[in-house]
Amino acid sequence: MKRAIIIFTRLPLLGETKSRLRDFLPPLKIQALSYRLLCQNVKEAKRVKADRIFWVTSQSKAYQLKDFLPLDQEKVYEQIDAGLGDRMAFAIGKALEDGYEQVLLIGSDLADLTAELMEEAFTALTKNDVVISPTADGGYGLIGMSSLYPEIFALKHYGGETVYQQVLKKASDLSLELGSIGLIHDVDTKEDLVRLLTNDPTATFLAQGEYNANFVLDKGRKIFRVALGSQMHLDHQIAYEYQALKLLEPSLVTPRVEGLYHDLNYTDLDYLIEEFLPGRPLDYQKDSLKAAHLLAKVHNVPVPKGHGLLEAKEPFAVMYDEFLTMFQHYQDWTGKDKKVEARIKALLEQLQNYDMNIGLKNPCIINTELNAGNFLINEDGPSYIIDWEKPIIGEREQDLAHFLAPTTTLWKTDYLYDKEAIEEFLEAYNAVSQIPVDRRKLEQYLKFTCLRGITWCAMAYVQYQEAEKLGLNEESFKVISSYLTDDFLKMIEHYFK
Repeated sequence: MKRAIIIFTRLPLLGETKSRLRDFLPPLKIQALSYRLLCQNVKEAKRVKADRIFWVTSQSKAYQLKDFLPLDQEKVYEQIDAGLGDRMAFAIGKALEDGYEQVLLIGSDLADLTAELMEEAFTALTKNDVVISPTADGGYGLIGMSSLYPEIFALKHYGGETVYQQVLKKASDLSLELGSIGLIHDVDTKEDLVRLLTNDPTATFLAQGEYNANFVLDKGRKIFRVALGSQMHLDHQIAYEYQALKLLEPSLVTPRVEGLYHDLNYTDLDYLIEEFLPGRPLDYQKDSLKAAHLLAKVHNVPVPKGHGLLEAKEPFAVMYDEFLTMFQHYQDWTGKDKKVEARIKALLEQLQNYDMNIGLKNPCIINTELNAGNFLINEDGPSYIIDWEKPIIGEREQDLAHFLAPTTTLWKTDYLYDKEAIEEFLEAYNAVSQIPVDRRKLEQYLKFTCLRGITWCAMAYVQYQEAEKLGLNEESFKVISSYLTDDFLKMIEHYFK
């Protein structure tokens, strides 16, 4: 019996495949994923006694399938200019016209398609008019026929969760015998990819920021975490986070990591898996003393030799240089407010009264970006500190200042620590810390932290304006704008005094 396997594919060109992954993977990794899935599916198809026929689509005419795959007498056609259903019907009809008695059509992005499943499909075609293999997302990844039934492809829409059900109804309406075999998985979304990498069908998306994405694994017991970039300009950001979390395990208040992994099969992606921790975000008014105890436990962790973390030898000098670099964006901008510029310059000048060249004293592991969202608070159990994207070896006073500074607390709340609340916080911290807080250094860090927030906002304001990012995160832009108002800068001036 003359059999054919049609492989429907896009050329794995940079920027042409997997559009739903573009906010998750960089273009080169998406291209690698598309290419490797294509190769994997072709390899399985070659194990079946059937001719292989490629139907290809691409926006570029500069490349052909032979530029990506070693072809062995396989026919290659360009997909017709039509909807997906019409394209599939045309390809199957062409194969049947060419004398093939059984025809399967498969996609090229299937994660678990096997030669055995395709053989099962051919066998099922001896008893059925149509054979189909549904995908976990409600579509299908394989369809087979011995005669063309174009109505099967005339669906209202493709790409939704009802595609498979629509096909079943079409077959029933046409009184066709339909055989459904297996369940296969295609890779279209970031959840699909995480399920493929972890072999966990329960993996679900949790949250994504500009620099990382998190997924829940193992029915809520674990977290899959991947870096989408690095604020620290590291080549191996997630490995750096893993190292920090391993060092912090003795604190018992940070996530325990299961392992650091590198995907060699599909994306060359690094990721870590850590325990899922329960809890709600910190409330500054109710939970400050808990936060003080948690931070003390973190800062009590000894720093071993060969720790592998970055270390700011002269933290104030580094911070001040960072302020100047960020503020320069605003100063060079033609749309700047000269009054805002003058107020920020005056605040920066006040910082010059401090010794910028003080070295580290009593170094410890610090988070550097503490806010309410970094804490998971539990009334009846242990609480935790999470999100260790930018840990370094620094001074406890830097962490405490970032947590207490008005530029931190006012970002998403209306809470402002007064002197009494700061004093209560420090007393709670010192009760657990092995080393008491240096009050004078804390005061210096508080002022530097405020300028770090303001100069960052000045830079971000320009970037939002020039890149027209308003639609991306309007809430953040509102806060950034508020930090550059006369009233807010006056409040910081008063805070300095």
